[in-house]
Amino acid sequence: MPDSPVPLIGILFAQFAAYHVDRCEAVARRLSGRARVLAVEVATTSQVYAWEPSGDVAGAAKVTLFPGQSYDSLPRLARLRAQWRALRKCDWVLVGIGYNEPDVIALSWLLRLSGVKGVMLTESKADDFPRSAGTELAKSLILRAYAAAIVGGARQAAYVRSLGFARRTVLPGYDGVSLERIRAQGGGVLAPDGAAFEDRPFIYVGRFVAKKNLIELIEGYARYRELAGPAARRLVLAGSGPEEAAMRARIDLLGLGDAIEFPGFLTAEQVSGRLAGALALVLVSREEQWGLVVNEALAFGLPAIVSIPVGSRDALVRNLVNGYLVECGSTEGIAAAMQALAADRAAWQAMVAASHERAWLGDTERLADAVELLLDPQAEPARTRAEHFKTATGTWN
Repeated sequence: MPDSPVPLIGILFAQFAAYHVDRCEAVARRLSGRARVLAVEVATTSQVYAWEPSGDVAGAAKVTLFPGQSYDSLPRLARLRAQWRALRKCDWVLVGIGYNEPDVIALSWLLRLSGVKGVMLTESKADDFPRSAGTELAKSLILRAYAAAIVGGARQAAYVRSLGFARRTVLPGYDGVSLERIRAQGGGVLAPDGAAFEDRPFIYVGRFVAKKNLIELIEGYARYRELAGPAARRLVLAGSGPEEAAMRARIDLLGLGDAIEFPGFLTAEQVSGRLAGALALVLVSREEQWGLVVNEALAFGLPAIVSIPVGSRDALVRNLVNGYLVECGSTEGIAAAMQALAADRAAWQAMVAASHERAWLGDTERLADAVELLLDPQAEPARTRAEHFKTATGTWN
């Protein structure tokens, strides 16, 4: 890239989905005229996510290092060389690929040794799974390469600080989606408008994998139907994955075949359309670093029933205010939350209003706030909004 008096900000992701484009565009829009943004996508596809190929990034230069290829099939050395060539002339690089990847570890240190300021983008929490002291110590040494971190919320911040970031800048705002895009995809109709209260189903959107705890969700839903009787709502399970056969078997065993809908894997536009007409999102994972679908649900004003491990609940869900927190292993808790939301229109409308009030915390503008503060720690109103974000979580330190 040619020399320029304004800084060059690189943003690196393994594969771009719509929300990666959202984030890059939000940063580029905020820093227009003050910095240039280089959006770097390593590959077009991956084995984990069936996202559609991404397009241009408005306001930024976008580079796909290995177009038409799968991230997982690429040799690590080839990925490292390509990432280094693309990013070595940046002033700042936001790294949105797991810090456990060997090529990303090498890249982070190459950037530091070259005078480039690396910023770790992470949604990891200490409670994601059991941690060992030795691994955490090694991780803290590896992460010394980074100058700062931008995290999802309070638990993510606490975890990053435990890994040696006590004196480095840690800002909120990583895990966002464009509320404007999501709402437009859903037709611009937000709850409580649109579908009639009585016709709105519960909805889950995501992969069908073990950590999403979907068998327990189905069992909780079966208990809800016992409580609700003929007035019970439908449940939509949108997605695909290896657990589907087991899920369908449990549904058949419980006699729920006519009550649960499987629309399959949905595009981003289809997800928005489904959320726009839903009663509430249900996400009761046993492990969930964040859960961006909660951001999407709040974009339409939906309440959310989430489990305690879900990372986004710190910022986006307040128990008994705009949703319910349930313990993993409690089918009765899932059922009770469903019954409370489905049976009382006034209570649902109050939670809808509360979700609208919190939705701004899940917008990609929060990432733009964080990047702006990296360049200018006193920038207003970004600094005030970041402080409000911390206050809204209730446990930030």
